Amino acid sequence: MQLSKDKLRTLLLLCVCVSLTAITVLAQDYKPLLGKWAMTSETDGDPVNWTLSLKDADGKLAASLVAGDNEMPAKEFSYTDGVLKFKVPYQGEDYDIELKADGPNKLTGTWSGGGNSGKTTGVKN
Repeated sequence: MQLSKDKLRTLLLLCVCVSLTAITVLAQDYKPLLGKWAMTSETDGDPVNWTLSLKDADGKLAASLVAGDNEMPAKEFSYTDGVLKFKVPYQGEDYDIELKADGPNKLTGTWSGGGNSGKTTGVKN
C-alpha cells in the first residue's frame, strides 16, 4: 500500500499535533504545584517546620528547601506519576521525602531517615 503525498503530509501533521499535545499536557501536569508550601514533618508529635518552593526551571519542575535562613536545592529530586521524591539534609544526614497532592492546596506524604520515619504535610502559601 502506497500513500499519496497529501495523505502522507496529513498523517505526518497529525502525528506532530498529537506529540505536541502530549508534551504540553506533560509539561503542564505540575503547574498547580508551583509556589511555596508551608511543610511540617513529624513523628510522635514532634514537628519540624520548613518551606518547600516549587518552580518551573526551563520547562521542568525544580524544588528548593527553606529552613530558617537557609535555602538549598532538593537533592535527587523527581516528579513522576504525580509523586514528588527528594532528599533533605537534616542534622548531617539525608532524609527521604515522598509527597503527593491531596487536593489543590495540600501535599501529604512521608519522610524517613536516621532510623526513623513519619508523616509530612503541607499547605500552599
